[in-house]
Amino acid sequence: MKILIQKNIYNYTAYFMILVLFFSKALPNLGLILLTILFLINFEIKAFKSNSYSKSILLILMFYLIIKSALYGNLSFDFRVYKGLLLTVWISILLSKIKDIKILKIVVLIGIDACVLISLFLIGIYYFQTRILPFSNTAEVNKLLLLERPYIGFIAVLGFLLSIEKAITTSKWCKLYSFNSVVLLGFILLISARISIITVFAIAGVYFIFYFKTKWYKKILYAFGLALLFVVMVMSNKNIGERFFIKNNLEKSLQEASDYEPRIVIWNCAYKMTKQDDFSFLTGFDGYQKIKNNLLDCYASSIKNQSKREYFLSEKFNTHNQFIDFYLVGGIIAFLLFTAIFVVLFLELRLDFFKIAIVIAFLLFFIVENIFYRQFGCYLFGIFTLILLQRKEDE
Repeated sequence: MKILIQKNIYNYTAYFMILVLFFSKALPNLGLILLTILFLINFEIKAFKSNSYSKSILLILMFYLIIKSALYGNLSFDFRVYKGLLLTVWISILLSKIKDIKILKIVVLIGIDACVLISLFLIGIYYFQTRILPFSNTAEVNKLLLLERPYIGFIAVLGFLLSIEKAITTSKWCKLYSFNSVVLLGFILLISARISIITVFAIAGVYFIFYFKTKWYKKILYAFGLALLFVVMVMSNKNIGERFFIKNNLEKSLQEASDYEPRIVIWNCAYKMTKQDDFSFLTGFDGYQKIKNNLLDCYASSIKNQSKREYFLSEKFNTHNQFIDFYLVGGIIAFLLFTAIFVVLFLELRLDFFKIAIVIAFLLFFIVENIFYRQFGCYLFGIFTLILLQRKEDE
């Protein structure tokens, strides 16, 4: 009885940590501390056992970067990033004690739904007051969403995938999960979250090409239909069209993207940095302070528009790409290690479409964001890697 009570307390503490993750920065840390204390009280060495090569590679990457940073004397500055890797690993260890993955998925889905529904409520109030849906490129967007647009769009994609999986694999509440998936998909389109829209279409394409049982020419037709649907949607929806910088002609569209998409400037600066004499192809720069200074110098010298230059310098934009980030700080060694995590995930999970879909979602999001820079992103990756890598017989 005592063991059962301790187990329930542990599970409910984990569920609390996950639910508040979508609404607070402080409360998840409180949950994490309580969960850590409970974990240490009933310490089990087997919790550290990894059932996936991908987790082992993540640990190798983390230790490589920490040791390299310590050797260059930059650990005090760089640790603010590396602690995100530590947090991700620790969360996956703590949550590995939860055996009922079905309940864990439902708790995650409830948190996502609550975050989206509150955002929809705020959007509704704003719309009835102004008759405007400001989801092109305006400052009002983040005021109406509980999280920044890329992140709330990303969790909506994850929730959409969890809902579809539940609707297909369970007969109970099938219609409710189906309705939930439609709401989440509609939310993604409503807020015009670019990377989330691309992710949904990419996942659908992977499904039709690799998992849908039909003749090859039908697969081509479905893929063509998806591409056509994407083009029609972007061209017909004003907010989504503006988010993809669609103008009257290609030249104007490219100019619009150059003016308003920060990543074009950022990634160009990152590329220029790799040509500097102090950059090592094998091990990268000596630390994040050097990368930060180089980016700011590049913004100051390459951006001609004064207001845009001041904006970049005040925001101190990072690389907005986790692969580029690891390449700059750890060279080709770190880049290949991080890439290997996804290669191994695809190989390990290739038979399960929904797990592969979540891997694709994370992969595409890592291409446009530095997830490990944010506590929220580290929690998400730690939680979902557990769901992804849990053995089938435990589900």
